[in-house]
Amino acid sequence: MTSQRSSLILFLDDSGHPAPSHSSGAIVIGGCAVASEAVPVLSRRITGAKGRLFPSRGHPASWEIKATDTIRPNPQRIRRNRELVQEILKIIGGLKCTAYTASIDKSRMLHHMSLKTTMPLLMQALVEHFAVECRSAAATGIIVMDRSSHSLDTHASHSVASYTSTKKLPMHPTVYYADSATSPAIQVADIITGVRRRAIEGDSAMQDLDNDLAGLRPTSLGRRRTHGGRLWRNRIVVL
Repeated sequence: MTSQRSSLILFLDDSGHPAPSHSSGAIVIGGCAVASEAVPVLSRRITGAKGRLFPSRGHPASWEIKATDTIRPNPQRIRRNRELVQEILKIIGGLKCTAYTASIDKSRMLHHMSLKTTMPLLMQALVEHFAVECRSAAATGIIVMDRSSHSLDTHASHSVASYTSTKKLPMHPTVYYADSATSPAIQVADIITGVRRRAIEGDSAMQDLDNDLAGLRPTSLGRRRTHGGRLWRNRIVVL
């Protein structure tokens, strides 16, 4: 009888838009990788933190953490929002999650790009580096992402499928989708991407937190290389 292979799940969300008219200065896809057996614990702890810090908002499963409300907070809730972010950092660090981001700084784009262009670039960068962690842990990688439009979701899944199959990476050759309203792990991903985007845009208040999140990584992977020969990174700059 063969032993059962473990799995790592990378929960992802996105922030920003490549359109020149959009207020964002960067496009980011990111989130956290967690061992599949730790996902229920992650969900319980995030839900518990929401209930403890915001008891007046009702049952914590009835509302979701949004980066736009949390890291750019209403002044009346600024202390509790900071506490929530620090609690998230503590929870994912305690569960040995890896925080991943792949980003494009819009000021570095040489021509107009659309979401159908930036999506596969960012997703393939994440897959390339996430696969290193999966292989090191002898685990199968699974990507779960916040759902958006049907066409974009299909496009992202196709790009990951072709990439993982061609490169023979230790991952499911598809992207699975979930609703952020019911997934605390994707709510965490929303915070990670929101912080990274605002750090790139020059928000000095986000720099330390962005560095703290980037520090959530296995130190043993620091000198590993991807199948493309690049040094492994969990904070990936595409452009």
